[in-house]
Amino acid sequence: MTSVITVEGEEALRRLNGLASFFAQSSPTHQPDGPERLVLGRASSGARTLQETVIFRCVTVVEAYFTDLARRLVNERLAGIPATNQPLSSLAGYLRNSQLVGLDQGKWEDLMMLWSGGLGVDIKHSYPDYSKLVALRTARHAITHRYGEITDQYRKQHRQRLAKEGFRDPLSAEGPVPLARSDIVDALALALGVVRWLEHTLIAT
Repeated sequence: MTSVITVEGEEALRRLNGLASFFAQSSPTHQPDGPERLVLGRASSGARTLQETVIFRCVTVVEAYFTDLARRLVNERLAGIPATNQPLSSLAGYLRNSQLVGLDQGKWEDLMMLWSGGLGVDIKHSYPDYSKLVALRTARHAITHRYGEITDQYRKQHRQRLAKEGFRDPLSAEGPVPLARSDIVDALALALGVVRWLEHTLIAT
């Protein structure tokens, strides 16, 4: 079992385990494990709302974990620069203000570059399920900005899934993003997995 070495990791795992418990208690036991096809292609049932909520929170927790941990690690490393060294101290202040202030704006690529270039952990190329994490963020984006409707980005990243769900032309698919109970279970496992992976990676470095 992977040890948790950061406060941020402990908080993320606590929130994700709580979310998993919430989903298990709230999800109806009779729900079929297949994507909902609701009237007019709109998803508005309680089960669908629960699914979308869990996906949204999974991604939010992971992004907050990456962001908060990166901010603390960068601050700790910059704090090691002696105040008596004015040039380096000024540079540290500049980097702190320019690189960290934008983290809360949700710029994922900038966050990944900070982890790889500044903290020495190339999440994008080292985490084995990174493509699944990107796909989960794409589903979250559709939920957040399009009421859960399929977006162009979702069509491109989920062509196989859309074909499997019966769309003859996945690149022109319309309607709600297909969601099943198994998708939510997988999302929770993925979110928990990436937190444990980063904690393990930090232990090893």
